[in-house]
Amino acid sequence: MNKIKILFVVEDFYQAGAERFCYEVDNAIDRNKFQVEILCLEKISELNKDWNVRYYESLHKENGTKIKYIDEFLVNQSSSFLIRVFNKITRNKFKKIKPKYNLAFSLFFDMFDVIHWMGEYTFVHSLPIRIRKKSLICTMTAKFQDANIYSKYDFEYPYNFMSGFKEGEIEHEFGQFKKIKHFFFPLVMHVSQRNRHWFYKETKIYKIGIFTRLNFYKPLDPFFYSFQLLLEILPNCELHVYGNGDPEKQGMINSLKRIGLQDKVFFRGHQESIFKTAIIEHINLAWFQGYNNDRPAGYAGFDICSTGTPLICWDFFDKPNDFFNETYPHYKSLTKFVNKSVEILTNEKDANSLSEIQFQDILMTRDITKHIRDLENKYLLISNVE
Repeated sequence: MNKIKILFVVEDFYQAGAERFCYEVDNAIDRNKFQVEILCLEKISELNKDWNVRYYESLHKENGTKIKYIDEFLVNQSSSFLIRVFNKITRNKFKKIKPKYNLAFSLFFDMFDVIHWMGEYTFVHSLPIRIRKKSLICTMTAKFQDANIYSKYDFEYPYNFMSGFKEGEIEHEFGQFKKIKHFFFPLVMHVSQRNRHWFYKETKIYKIGIFTRLNFYKPLDPFFYSFQLLLEILPNCELHVYGNGDPEKQGMINSLKRIGLQDKVFFRGHQESIFKTAIIEHINLAWFQGYNNDRPAGYAGFDICSTGTPLICWDFFDKPNDFFNETYPHYKSLTKFVNKSVEILTNEKDANSLSEIQFQDILMTRDITKHIRDLENKYLLISNVE
């Protein structure tokens, strides 16, 4: 049997959600049935200074996965000096728009049976229909993060979308489209730990941790307001924010100054291992973005729960499900969010109970070995579509 050729398309190889998901799938897929290659849309010479290293590149190569960078498919956009002067004088009235990609670009995609786009923002809309038909687009962003994430899409075309959005959420997230096909697949991961490492213990300082990248896609303002209220009840608390990004440039320092917390919140930068940081520093409680009163909205939340560290969520869904989530408590009330935080920080029984419930949920629902066959079957189905 010939192997099905799969092309993963990634924006880059840094430690972010879509990049993590791509690696998890690449690491778990059946190599006897599938041959995987990756196209990276970042130029090989344009290394992001905020990261300095393409973390997942070497890990993919260890799997034997071939990697191509976009460079060889780009058209040189530079023009001669005279043409640039002419365009400036005529205010670009006669300027010719050059294609971004060369002719070899679409031919490269013809080599594969399935194109898996890791993130809705990676999809190249100029590709011909024959490429669209064998494409699976993995949505990694929710509407609360960016209401215009699909602005470049053709709402009449029946794309193959894949996401962790459930029934009742699909209409909200994909409501602009008329006839898409949707494949449910949750955020999954390799679960190596079968016993939780976190247990409640008395500490002089209650340390609350938030693990997230610092940008507008990951809003933190509800957590800052909650922390201000929490300090009125438990003044011996610290808020530590772990993640890549500049809090000054992202306006977070100014937000903290407005509520007098600039000296109470510590930005700790990127962590190579959330698991190790949470355990070594003994995070007493984690705060995280939540989605629709259902689950943490990203890998960092699940990584935290895989240690056993208890986690509660601020719900960023517009109108979330109306019930109490025993596994991942979600809140849209500052008072209730703070009260739950106090409960977990000061009550050993409740803290250990939430820790165990969340840890068991990770084992049951996020282990990629329990889900990878469903995705492989989807690849087979798409590869047979004429």
